[in-house]
Amino acid sequence: MENIFRMSLFMPPISPIRDKISGKNLKNATLTPLRTVDVNEVHKLITSNAKLAALTHEVRNAALLGDDNACRLLKQQTLPYVTPCGVFTRRRSDCIEEASGLVVVDIDHLESTEEAEKLRQLLFDDPYLCPALVFVSPTGQGVKAFVPCAIGQSATDGIRWAMNYVHCMYDTDHQQSGKGVDTSGKDLVRSCFLCHDPGALIRITNGE
Repeated sequence: MENIFRMSLFMPPISPIRDKISGKNLKNATLTPLRTVDVNEVHKLITSNAKLAALTHEVRNAALLGDDNACRLLKQQTLPYVTPCGVFTRRRSDCIEEASGLVVVDIDHLESTEEAEKLRQLLFDDPYLCPALVFVSPTGQGVKAFVPCAIGQSATDGIRWAMNYVHCMYDTDHQQSGKGVDTSGKDLVRSCFLCHDPGALIRITNGE
């Protein structure tokens, strides 16, 4: 039986789109999910959705040009995202409907896409993490891993453990602020942008 870790899929924008001159909201942030998806559907979107591939190309072009502001806005305004920790009726921690059994670890600001692809494989092969899904981030210079919680472990404890483990094992070279494991979000509703990665790795398990 394939893994069916379930989570909410949201359409952009993740934050309000404002007029540059007046500051008025042109489009509100999306707070309610489009639908519920499982990890297999997320993998299919990441590896084969043509629209997502085009959007990712725009984000990575901005990143290559060193335009951090444009890169950030493109992610926030154009990319769909999921809540890996579970299914939510609304994008708020107290609106969880079903826990997925997953937490997300995000490593940012690597030196190159090649380094990110290498780390993608290392994380996937790690016998303690055993991530359900690993993919290169929208900028091409980071990695996102969806890691199962241990039996009886809360999502909050799972996030803390996974972040600390990845930092200790794979992140010790990143002492510069802003590099390495992103520890900015440890709450249940932490969101994860989706992007195109044809090399995304998914773990299929067989039920007994």
